[in-house]
Amino acid sequence: MRGIVVDIHDDDVAILKEDGVILKVRNNDYRIGQVITMRNNKKATRRFMTGIASLVATIAIFTIGAYAYFTPTDYVTLDVNPSIEYAVNMFDRVIEVKAVNDDAKEIIEEIDLEKMTIQEAVETTISQLIALGYLSDDEDGGIIITTYNSRFDKAGKLAKELKQEIQSYIEEQENIIAEVEVEAVGKARVEEAKALGVTPGKLNLVEKLQASGEDPDAYVLEEWLDKPVKEINKEIKENRQSAKGKINKNDDEDRDEGVEDEDIDVNKPEKVKAPNIPEKSKNIDQKQNQNQNKEQNQIQEQNRNQ
Repeated sequence: MRGIVVDIHDDDVAILKEDGVILKVRNNDYRIGQVITMRNNKKATRRFMTGIASLVATIAIFTIGAYAYFTPTDYVTLDVNPSIEYAVNMFDRVIEVKAVNDDAKEIIEEIDLEKMTIQEAVETTISQLIALGYLSDDEDGGIIITTYNSRFDKAGKLAKELKQEIQSYIEEQENIIAEVEVEAVGKARVEEAKALGVTPGKLNLVEKLQASGEDPDAYVLEEWLDKPVKEINKEIKENRQSAKGKINKNDDEDRDEGVEDEDIDVNKPEKVKAPNIPEKSKNIDQKQNQNQNKEQNQIQEQNRNQ
């Protein structure tokens, strides 16, 4: 028998069954509106209605359940060069797929992604991209994925899960190189990207390109938003390598400008420097020598007189 979750309170949920019975059961990460299949349970907490109530309950299950199923809660985008957007419901099922650019139209026309889990849909899409040559052994290849939910923590959780799953999937493919970047985004970024006719992931990537160059204005946003991910990745790598090279060159120049070490001959005895005697002490010594000479002269003069 099926039932629908109509209320959640801490660790318990209230489930309305098809026969009109409301059950209080343990919460197993259920959501309001979720339709579940239940085993017969004789411990019903309360029977509110019989007869026609059973029909009302059945209608409620399918009405609320259908609404919940066809209402998107998450949006996921994928960029290689084709840019694709997936709308995902609360049951983790893809309910709509959109081509964000012309290249994506060819992709989604060839595969049916609806009713798949988001992981299955993304992996199926990547498989098609490989078959059509969009992904290969190019070292600059990349896959950009973004997730959005009205609750940012849920978007972040989904992003983390997709990162692990899709990266593992890519590693299982032969002769395919692609760096997988997955990022949760907020509503403002989604709306900004939508106004430009691109995905949030593509917008983020081009902004990273601008930040990597010496002159961000040299990269016109609208022009680079139309370029493939691998071309943008290549430019970013070149900019970073160039910046790293300049830093190393500056470090070498700083070392060259320093004082060179003097060559030391270990076999040559070192010169012993005379102690530094203060000028006042020198004057005293000289005066004492003069007095001693004077006394000696006087003694010699006395001896001659005698």
